[in-house]
Amino acid sequence: MTNAEGPADRHASWLELFFDLVVVVAVNQLAHLLHGDAHHGPGGLQITTFFTLYLAIWLVWTTFTLYSNVEADAARRRTMFLGMAGIAMMAAAVPHGMSDRANLFAAAYLITTALGTGAFGRSGKVLLSWAGASRNFGLLPWVASFWVHNPWVKLGLWLLGLAMTLYVSIASGTRGDALLDRLNEARTRRPERRRGEQRPPLLVAAQVDGAHLGERLGLFVIIVLGEAMLQLVSAVAAVEDWRPGDGRGWLLLLAVAAAFGLLVALWWLNVQYGFAEETRYSPTVVLPAHLVAIVAITTIAAGLGTAAAAVEHHLPTSTAWLLCGGAAAYLLVINLLTLAARRWPWGVAVVAVPLVTGVLTPWLPAAVVVTLLLVAAIGQVLVLRGWRHGTALPSAA
Repeated sequence: MTNAEGPADRHASWLELFFDLVVVVAVNQLAHLLHGDAHHGPGGLQITTFFTLYLAIWLVWTTFTLYSNVEADAARRRTMFLGMAGIAMMAAAVPHGMSDRANLFAAAYLITTALGTGAFGRSGKVLLSWAGASRNFGLLPWVASFWVHNPWVKLGLWLLGLAMTLYVSIASGTRGDALLDRLNEARTRRPERRRGEQRPPLLVAAQVDGAHLGERLGLFVIIVLGEAMLQLVSAVAAVEDWRPGDGRGWLLLLAVAAAFGLLVALWWLNVQYGFAEETRYSPTVVLPAHLVAIVAITTIAAGLGTAAAAVEHHLPTSTAWLLCGGAAAYLLVINLLTLAARRWPWGVAVVAVPLVTGVLTPWLPAAVVVTLLLVAAIGQVLVLRGWRHGTALPSAA
């Protein structure tokens, strides 16, 4: 990733930190989509809605994050505040996102996306390493969804539009120069609006500040870890009897200790190997990895809340797989970001532990499931610490 010229010690501004507060609300609303009742986890429509709305909100947040990254002190406050209001509106529509507020969510997505990409357009810059920030290519399916009432069909249209945006953004990293040439060619051919009016200046390639982007991505991870802590504390607070005198009491203590340890391990992995420092990867690599990581932590958050509320029971199937699959996905992302090729057998092993745990959840109390996930996270920490410091690990053979 190419860093923009400027101070090497640039950090997130007060405006950017204030902007990220809206993410706290959005993640909280999204996590509630994964709450089931005492015996059943979230259904297929709830899970699909969760992933679709999460991706939409994240793409909008990404656009404004990259805009403020590129423009630095020149970023317009009004633009950032309007983007913040748009994401807040999307978050408010999440609980009824596929019922009476579905079109409201879609309208907020379209308007807020237009604000973000329009800000790039006014700056005269194009972000070639993530083209979706300056030109969103997947809006037409969202427009078509206003005339669709079936929630599955509406979600399908939304996912199609989001997939188009993601594809163009990721593919732009390999053909960015060609895209810039086409855009400038179109600008030079645009007819003049008034007699004597000069044609707009040619677009230039925007440069991303890698250190600043890494900090913003890391702050997002901290936000979703905070949501996980909130889910855990809320579930424990709702338990009437904390006494460890019976089996359930000891399982509650085990679940709480294991869940807290798991969150600490996830935090440590992020700080040391994830998104807390300057990224050496292009946005086409680090942004999809970030998306997987934060969605994974959010599914873990919902699972921890359910586990703490029913420590002696078996987790519902959908909740169990969201919890275990989220842990596996997060550990896999950390493995890929570190590229510790010499330790790949151990990396595969720590990712496999949550998946095997998911298979065994029909026979395991929720507290034991959380404990096994903690074991996997600690294993990942030990593997990466050994790789970084050259510590000899047992041969995988």
